[in-house]
Amino acid sequence: MSNHLFQTYNLGQLTLQNRAVMAPMTRSRAINNILNDLMVTYYQQRAGAGLIITEGTSPSPNGLGYARIPGIFNQEQVAGWRKVTDAVHAKGAKIFIQLMHTGRVSHHVNLPEGAKVIAPSDMTAAGDMWTDAEGMKPHTQPHALTTEEVKATIQEYVNAAKLAIDAGFDGVELHAANGYLIEQFINGVVNNRTDEYGGSVANRSKFLLEIAEQTIAAIGKEKVGVRFSPFSGFNDIPAYNEVTETYDYLSKKLNDLGVAYLHFLDHSPNDWI
Repeated sequence: MSNHLFQTYNLGQLTLQNRAVMAPMTRSRAINNILNDLMVTYYQQRAGAGLIITEGTSPSPNGLGYARIPGIFNQEQVAGWRKVTDAVHAKGAKIFIQLMHTGRVSHHVNLPEGAKVIAPSDMTAAGDMWTDAEGMKPHTQPHALTTEEVKATIQEYVNAAKLAIDAGFDGVELHAANGYLIEQFINGVVNNRTDEYGGSVANRSKFLLEIAEQTIAAIGKEKVGVRFSPFSGFNDIPAYNEVTETYDYLSKKLNDLGVAYLHFLDHSPNDWI
């Protein structure tokens, strides 16, 4: 009997060498938020998979909430990631970059000069954040984005997706899970906005859907995936009444847009921790 795991698989216009997919995992090895040879080796060693999803990578200086996570918003970062994509492609694998903006899950010490901790609202996330300079610190209270700043942040995602294609990636995964910026907009408690990006399920979904729609327009629907983690509670994301309605709505809208895949994460095995 044949083993389907090792058979090729067509993901849209991509042919994967097998059906194994490497899930993203933050490694915190990017000194000054730039790729290095250790990271190239890490991905090259795992290029036996059909598809690799990279560690969370910020589309903006504002999204570098953790120490030493990579970015994809300048040419030096593009050049570093190009080494990764070349190494992975040389071994036959495909690779998507995960765009992860940490939003309020951040401490300002981890951000470069001129950047700031942002979120849909000014509510501070419970818990602490490691900083290389000062050790563990409570999360910084975020700046609540204005409507104009929300739209500018959407453009940062779109620009990062374009740079990712320049760096040789086969696509991008929009990280809308784990309590990071996109899920902060989706969540009916963390998001207390009164403008077009807050209130109803449709309004709270608008941030993600506009990112997805504009990213698809920029790089193609077959190159865009989305990650969700409903019901997780991770990173101080509280429960809210419309969660089932919200993800039903988002899934249908993203299906209409024709995204390459939806990646659902179940945190329940870790509920005991």
